Amino acid sequence: MNFQSLLVVSLVAMELCLGCSSPDPANLLAEANNSNIQRLANLYEAYQSRHNWRGPKDEAEFKSFLKGWNPKKLTNVGVDPNAIDDVFVSDRDGEPFQVRYGVPGHIMGSDAPVVFETTGIDGKRMVGFLNMTSREVDEAEYNDLWEGKATPQQSSRHGS
Repeated sequence: MNFQSLLVVSLVAMELCLGCSSPDPANLLAEANNSNIQRLANLYEAYQSRHNWRGPKDEAEFKSFLKGWNPKKLTNVGVDPNAIDDVFVSDRDGEPFQVRYGVPGHIMGSDAPVVFETTGIDGKRMVGFLNMTSREVDEAEYNDLWEGKATPQQSSRHGS
C-alpha cells in the first residue's frame, strides 16, 4: 500500500470513527514514519505526488522541496523543519543515506527502492521502498536493488 493510499484509508477510518475510541491519527502517522529511512522514502513519494510522479533529480531539489513544505506536516512525520539534513542520515549506522534520484512513481503506487543505508549493521543494510516498507537486505540483493536489476518482489522471492 502506498503512502497516499494509506493516508486516504486513515482519513476515511477517522471520519467513520469520529467520537469513538479509535487510535490517534497522529500515532498512526508516527508509526508509518518510525525511522529516518521510512520518513525519507515516504517524503520521496510525497515529492512524486506533487511532481507528476517523477522523483527529484538530485539531493538539492529534494531538500529544496522539503524546506518549502508545510513545517507542521514535516513535524507530524517526525522531521524537524529546521534540521532537514538529519532525515538524510540513518538512525542505525549514523551514515548518510544513498538515494536513487529520478525514480518514477505512479498514481496507483510503486514499490521501487529509493533509500539505501550506506554501511548497515552486521553485513545487512536497510532499504526504503515507496510502498511504505523498509527491510534489511544482504549485499547481493542491495546491489541488485540499487542498480534497478530487481523489484522488491523478485528479490524477496530469493530468500532475503
